[in-house]
Amino acid sequence: MSLINRDRINEIRQANDIPVRELANIGISRNRYYRYLNEENDLPAEGFISLMSHLLLTGAEINSELVNGHDTVEGLMGELLAANQAQDAETIKEVSRRSYQLFRNTMARGFLRVASLADVLHARLIPDEHAQIAQQILIDSFEAVKIWRAMDVALLYPVIAEVDKAMAQQYLSEIWVKSWPHSTMERLNAMTVRYMTVLLGRDDFDLASFKTVADWIVNEPKTAMSFAWWARLVSQLEYHNWDDARTLSTQATELGMTEMAELSSALIDAWYKRAENI
Repeated sequence: MSLINRDRINEIRQANDIPVRELANIGISRNRYYRYLNEENDLPAEGFISLMSHLLLTGAEINSELVNGHDTVEGLMGELLAANQAQDAETIKEVSRRSYQLFRNTMARGFLRVASLADVLHARLIPDEHAQIAQQILIDSFEAVKIWRAMDVALLYPVIAEVDKAMAQQYLSEIWVKSWPHSTMERLNAMTVRYMTVLLGRDDFDLASFKTVADWIVNEPKTAMSFAWWARLVSQLEYHNWDDARTLSTQATELGMTEMAELSSALIDAWYKRAENI
């Protein structure tokens, strides 16, 4: 079964009163069009793009209207992050395969970005020669982001430590000013804390940049318990109240908040080490 709902393409063509003979103007003959609908052939990338353009479909509409099954960009991202958390290399590789196939069929760049992230995460578990190329494709793609979406935050989260320091702070600054659903804010908090830990460990530690990041954590809206928890933790660390900070981290462990406990412990250790060096 094709990943693309080809019957739906024909329905959209008919709804827009576009005769099949008109497709010859974009290089798709009547015979080729119907062979494509019957899954007897595929269109080359430029032919598919021309057809979608002629039907006035955007990338988002292609994803929502034409992709069969649950394989949307957002669905694949959720599956990938769950597989990464479980360290499931086989599922990560399968998500990569499906994402590349969807990209070839739809030319929607979101699928390419998911595939690149999957390759990066897979390479961390099972090193391969494609890791650096995939990671560069992924990181380069952030430069083209004009409007940040929840998916972009999720994509950036696993590779924030690899992004250029100044560029990473620019991305975070752009993301901080937006309103996000709770789950995305949780990820954004975790990503920001990871970035703070990276800054603390750098030889060229920049206090001004670090303070900008820390201030966001402290001053973010306290609309959820976890947000207030992060703000309290960073406030304790700013005053070097190491014992109180470690108590908060221990509480997160006791409550089963594993990621918060691990991130906070790493942040406390890095901050303490930096303060001792100063």
